[in-house]
Amino acid sequence: MELRLTRQEIGASRSCRTVRPSDREDLAILLYAAFRGTIDDEGETFADALAEIDKVFSGDYGKPLLDCSFVVERGDFLASACLVGRAEPDNVPLVVFSMTRPDAQREGLARSLLQRSIGALLDRGFERLRLIVTEGNAPAQRLYASLGFRPIAAT
Repeated sequence: MELRLTRQEIGASRSCRTVRPSDREDLAILLYAAFRGTIDDEGETFADALAEIDKVFSGDYGKPLLDCSFVVERGDFLASACLVGRAEPDNVPLVVFSMTRPDAQREGLARSLLQRSIGALLDRGFERLRLIVTEGNAPAQRLYASLGFRPIAAT
């Protein structure tokens, strides 16, 4: 899916911060919890989730744009995160992961973080944002569509 970036009004004020490399393990815990038991769960382990987060930071999904990636903390853990990278060869940013713990879903966290990422990308001069969503992941598809993302041909 792709979005032509425009300013979006961020709903209720959400306390968030940018992603840091020191979030590595907490992001893996979040990824494991968020995807477990969903349509995207392929039986991955926590070690697999940690390897995925390492791929984000090492640039396997494009150069990490940490200043455009955000997390919401709840006490000692991460409740939600939006991780963005810049994909080659066309240099269009990509939402690598948008994830929320099951016990924090339906609070608008993913929407708020995506809106913050959109604003940060606009501030950096980007015009578009892409993401990949699993066919059949209806909650994610509804969220992305409500933000203005539109289907594009797979490349």
